[in-house]
Amino acid sequence: MRFLAALVAVLAACGHDDHGDDEEVDCTKVTGADTFVVGLPKDGSGGALDFAMMSAEPSPPARGDNTWTVSIVDMNGQPLGGANLAVTPFMPAHQHGTPITVGVMPVDGTPGQYKLSPVNLWMPGVWETTIRATSADGLTNDSALYTFCIN
Repeated sequence: MRFLAALVAVLAACGHDDHGDDEEVDCTKVTGADTFVVGLPKDGSGGALDFAMMSAEPSPPARGDNTWTVSIVDMNGQPLGGANLAVTPFMPAHQHGTPITVGVMPVDGTPGQYKLSPVNLWMPGVWETTIRATSADGLTNDSALYTFCIN
């Protein structure tokens, strides 16, 4: 019984609400979220790289496991092949991420493109996914933030 009381106190302190993870979200009322289009561009936050989301399966991104393909180029427009990527989905309203690590695979025959899977957006709401890229030589790094509202 003490454990249950402690768990309830922890969830309350974390801002947990009584909404289940099946609650619908009206994304038409959400501002600041991205609308998926092929090639959705993002400037790197540090100005060193440019990112583009080339595909999303499902399209637009949806609840559950997603597969994204991103293209990354340097400021000279050259593909960033051999980069190390870290992909972090995060739900700001609930202050949590996802328990599933996003896998990153280079796309064969297309330098600078990477397949990200699974991008697990496991509950309805606004998800921010940060993609951090570091060049193979470690000299260039930058990140981009993609924000999607999931029904």
